[in-house]
Amino acid sequence: MSHIQDAQQYPQLLPDVAQRAHAPVPSFVTMEFTTASGKPLTVRIPHSVFDQLCLHLGNAHKAGCWITVRCCEVETLSTETIARYVNMMAKTKLHRVGGMPQMLPIAIFSSILSN
Repeated sequence: MSHIQDAQQYPQLLPDVAQRAHAPVPSFVTMEFTTASGKPLTVRIPHSVFDQLCLHLGNAHKAGCWITVRCCEVETLSTETIARYVNMMAKTKLHRVGGMPQMLPIAIFSSILSN
């Protein structure tokens, strides 16, 4: 969800624009899901990257689905390899559509010890 949508969702909490501009925004979007093979994954996406994906894919739901599908494409590999793949795909997607030249990495974790 973009920072603008976050602020629009909670207007009663932040009634004036000056307060909204200074409200803390989490620096990451966190997604948790289990792949078809049963591997539980936690994905931390920097807001700057997630916002760009939302912009280019249409909305937050589509961006979340895009990330999930990229993870599931390589779900049998180690979490480090999944993270490298998802970052490469995101970078390719954002560069192809004129996105950010410098990108913070997407981090992926699993609660299973043997990846």
